Amino acid sequence: MPESKTRHPHKHTDHHPKHSSAQPHPKKISKIVIATVLFCGVLGLGISYFIASDSIATLLLGTLIGATVGYIFGHEVDKSFSKK
Repeated sequence: MPESKTRHPHKHTDHHPKHSSAQPHPKKISKIVIATVLFCGVLGLGISYFIASDSIATLLLGTLIGATVGYIFGHEVDKSFSKK
């Protein structure tokens, strides 16, 4: 079809706007995750204190293991509450 020289082309709307940043927004750590990390870290510290009362390395290892378990448990609880 011939195109008219006086006709203006249609404006194409952008249906999918591009974001200015290519990186997604960082996820916020919920309060339940922080609470379970702290609770399980202290619990791990207490358990490791009763197992090996004087060893600092064992106390640190118990605290790290407890905090890791708390992080994993807190993430699972956060996911289950956010499913609603």
